[in-house]
Amino acid sequence: MSARHCGHRDPVGSDLDGVLTKEAAEFGFDLKSLWCEEGRVVEEFVMEQPIPPYLFAFAVGELGFREVGPRTRVYSEAVDGVLDAAAREFAGTEEMMRQAEGLFGEYDWERFDLLVLPPSFPYGGMENPRMVFLTPTVIKGDASGAQVVAHELAHSWTGNLITNKNNEHFWLNEGFTTYAERRIVEVVQGEDIAALNVGIGWRGLNEEMERFKDNMEFTKLKNNQEGVDPDDMYSQVPYEKGFQFLWRIERQIGRPAFDEFLKKYIATFKFKSIDTETFLDFLKANIPGIEKEIDLQQWTEGTGIPPDAQEPVSNLYTKIMSLANDFKLGRMPREDEVCDWKGQEWELYLENLSKAVEASQVIALDARYRLSESKDYEVKVAFLQLAISSRCRDYYGEVEKTLKEVGRMKYLRPLYSGLVQGAGKDEEKILAKRVFAEARECYHPIAQGVVEAILAKHV
Repeated sequence: MSARHCGHRDPVGSDLDGVLTKEAAEFGFDLKSLWCEEGRVVEEFVMEQPIPPYLFAFAVGELGFREVGPRTRVYSEAVDGVLDAAAREFAGTEEMMRQAEGLFGEYDWERFDLLVLPPSFPYGGMENPRMVFLTPTVIKGDASGAQVVAHELAHSWTGNLITNKNNEHFWLNEGFTTYAERRIVEVVQGEDIAALNVGIGWRGLNEEMERFKDNMEFTKLKNNQEGVDPDDMYSQVPYEKGFQFLWRIERQIGRPAFDEFLKKYIATFKFKSIDTETFLDFLKANIPGIEKEIDLQQWTEGTGIPPDAQEPVSNLYTKIMSLANDFKLGRMPREDEVCDWKGQEWELYLENLSKAVEASQVIALDARYRLSESKDYEVKVAFLQLAISSRCRDYYGEVEKTLKEVGRMKYLRPLYSGLVQGAGKDEEKILAKRVFAEARECYHPIAQGVVEAILAKHV
């Protein structure tokens, strides 16, 4: 479930490549004596494919399901219409799977089921083979939440078939998967939407450079994690810098050649765990001279963003960035300019607004577009971050409500951080401490630890 937390659940063994086999997964005690009392039924679940231990997961609950494709069911607790909403959101999953197979080869896991967990689930998704775990915040009502599913589906090739040897090489999982996700999105939803995805990631990567300016070791793709809690350094760097590295290689050799390389890479290391050096050796062997064109060491072991990284280019991306710049000059977007926008467009727009805007501008923007009421948490949280940074206390009630209804760390981290970081935040710090005290038991233990660390540092 992350870099280290599966060890708290069960001390499973693995082979020398870090892959959990059927033999390594056998329990050393008699399950029958614990679970098979009179009147109970024994169920046996078998999966032939080997997996690394962190991908072993199970869920227990009173679950319903809907069939959304020949290989996919959506499961959830049958409460508040979540199940039907999830089925509508993810109705296009089979088409996404077919397109992914065209890009990366046959899907080797047979089933691709989806489980929508309660709001306390701390991640957007977790790529457990055959049964992806999802936060309910990805149900947005317009099928755009399927992009999270695209990421978890991409893991079926990059991350689950080929796994990083340890967390110091985490980018091999997430950089490849972010690249693969965007290729899937490009085919299914179009180049403009894929470019928006890249643009949001580019913004996030630059923000991580600011976050880690006092510890640039954490901005490397391959980094030394000795004595470091992986949760403390979790960031968009392995995702977005990893994506940028692979995109740089694609631009160098061309997409057709890179596609052939990627398929060969997947076939060569299927069901194995590898490290950065293994990947680089394979890269140089299969693309002779690549090290003369791209500074591979700077990309994998250097800090910061390499100079040959690239911001995305598309008409829609350029338009949104232009409108964000206009807002800094006092011009709000007209309704005809944003009438076709969905969550990603608004997210990119809001995240590129100046954090120094006046509270009156924030109120005016919300009065026109009701962003604080958005059902898309990506949009809502981006807007609330803007409200916090402008000290627009009219929205602190909505901030509190949001912090109490979701447990996804992607939202908790920036909202709590925004409240407590910076000078003159006495009122905000009191609010953050009170809200956390009231909401703490509704958060997952991993999320509890993240928020506690933020408060300990700034309060």
